[in-house]
Amino acid sequence: MLFNYICPECGKVIPADTPVWRCECGSYLDLDYMPVLDRSRLPEEKSMWRYSQVLPLENINPALSFREGYTPLVPMEFWGVPVLGKLDYLMPSGSFKDRGAALMIHKCHEMGINEIVEDSSGNSACAVAAYCARAGIRANIYMPAGNSSAKSIQARAYGATIHLIGGSRTDCANAAIEGAKKSYYAAHAYNPFFLHGTKTVIYEIAEQMGWSVPDYYFTPVGSGSQLLGVYLGLKEMLNAGIIDKMPKLMAVQSNLCAPLKEFSEGRPLSTPVSQSIAEGIAIARPVRLKQIIEAVKETGGDFVIVDDTEIVEALRLSFAQGFYIEPTSAAAVAAVKQYAGKIRQNESVVVSLTGHGLKASAKIESLV
Repeated sequence: MLFNYICPECGKVIPADTPVWRCECGSYLDLDYMPVLDRSRLPEEKSMWRYSQVLPLENINPALSFREGYTPLVPMEFWGVPVLGKLDYLMPSGSFKDRGAALMIHKCHEMGINEIVEDSSGNSACAVAAYCARAGIRANIYMPAGNSSAKSIQARAYGATIHLIGGSRTDCANAAIEGAKKSYYAAHAYNPFFLHGTKTVIYEIAEQMGWSVPDYYFTPVGSGSQLLGVYLGLKEMLNAGIIDKMPKLMAVQSNLCAPLKEFSEGRPLSTPVSQSIAEGIAIARPVRLKQIIEAVKETGGDFVIVDDTEIVEALRLSFAQGFYIEPTSAAAVAAVKQYAGKIRQNESVVVSLTGHGLKASAKIESLV
């Protein structure tokens, strides 16, 4: 399988088997890779590996997998709007990040990497730690000191070495970059293999909807790994003639940290003065900021800002329907309320439920 890293800033081409995590110019890297899914060749297996035809790996090693993916797509209703909830919080480590980690760590193993560094506010840390444990790779995880203790406990339980960093989310990333001078930086925000893992969610949704896609797709956005993965998958399916439209990608952020809306409106990025209860999207400077904005605008989507009061309301409504999600997931639910009068009756809506409530039970108890 021949493809390369491509730097979107300077155009540099690097073989994809080179253990680099960013271009010499400082930019993240993308893959020169546009596969075509042949639906007649789909295997019986109901996991994300069902779509191995469109995943950038030489070989799939079953020993590195938990058979993750193919999560349920379940009818729900919020503020009179019928939606389909994609239950990606039912992944092995409890969040959608397993999709990206599964592919990224698979690639690390394929390249012979035996130690990695990752920085994360929580769910990526847990996912990367779990897949490193599965692959026999040492994991050094840098996490913000003030984030959920449940997530740091979970990542440590998998055998990862946890480095709790005081200060901002940016301080944590900088500490990880320094630590990565001694081992490979498996940074989910930079790594394009992570995005090609997260794209499997939209292939699943399309298949679960009879090879069609919804009119709206609501997802919480921090570093943008799910939204950009979905955008990648949509472009591939359009190119393959599987679908003939894209859903409106609705990027949901907290009013306490909303760089997407600020940047899209030409305003300077502010420094968050307080952290939202949706800690997974409290990222003030997303690495792929421009890419996220381009994806949202190309699909006719929107940047939806919610506050903590709305998130708590969305949590209550989700729990009342039997869905135990964390506050970051509830941000996407809360955004539906703002569109309740705009979505037409014949339009379909998918809400991505990204993280399990069990990761945030102490916080949830204090909220509801």
